Amino acid sequence: MEWIKKFFFYLLISNFVFSQNSLESLLSPMNDDDEIVLATFFSTRIINSHSVELYDPGAMDMRISHRFGALNTGFYELFGLDQATIRLGFEYGLTKNMMIGIGRSSYKKNYDSFIKYSIIKQRKKQKIPISIVYFTSLSIQSIKKQQENYPFSGRLSYCNQLLISSKINKNFSLQIMPTYVHKNMVDFTSYFNDIILIGSAIKYNIFRSTSLNFEYFYRITDADFSNQSQDAFYNSFSIGLDIDAGGHVFQLHVTNSLSMYEVGFLTETNRSWFDGGIHFGFNISREFTLK
Repeated sequence: MEWIKKFFFYLLISNFVFSQNSLESLLSPMNDDDEIVLATFFSTRIINSHSVELYDPGAMDMRISHRFGALNTGFYELFGLDQATIRLGFEYGLTKNMMIGIGRSSYKKNYDSFIKYSIIKQRKKQKIPISIVYFTSLSIQSIKKQQENYPFSGRLSYCNQLLISSKINKNFSLQIMPTYVHKNMVDFTSYFNDIILIGSAIKYNIFRSTSLNFEYFYRITDADFSNQSQDAFYNSFSIGLDIDAGGHVFQLHVTNSLSMYEVGFLTETNRSWFDGGIHFGFNISREFTLK
């Protein structure tokens, strides 16, 4: 899998090393007064994945994410409502270009942390009107393992993404997300330690403070699921509704992903829309100013 690492490394640095002058001329503002485009998305999340939005310096967000069980669990489980998976997270704006965050999920008792850094902000008079944000995260599974003396390093996984978005007009925004995930240890030899995905997302405002969102991740590298004892993993697809209420954003969604952190929903989505493996969920975020 060495070629995968080289491919992703090249993807991240090639434009900056070999085409720096050309890139700067295309993405730099036409003049110093060129305004930054705001509110590409309503929140730092689209549905599961991060958007290019960052919090201002000194702003903290408390985020509660809730995911019910699958619809196909039937009436006995009240179509998933008897089951619940949650994530509690805190995010903080360090500078105008950087934010950090931490979270804890009940799914696999996972702890995660991340850094987001804005490389380019979309401006109204750019020749190529896009924003680019680099995202990196670390996940640590704390769930008990059957194997004794399970190495701590085997609990670690990493995710790296480029978030590339464009606000086309006041109602329509889109984002693409080349993604690389590395797991130090996997459950089966047929599973990959290194996984490459490409994600896409769309936001459309149906009202001034309400948007309809779509999000999809395609697994470019995939495992061999011919062994029936192994879980088959699927591409993550989600549909969401965002309601912006000023100080907080309320997000409703349906998705085939149970996990709410990157490594989980990107590589461990084991349910399909086609067999009723759909989860209803919501996110609530509340922003505070600490300075």
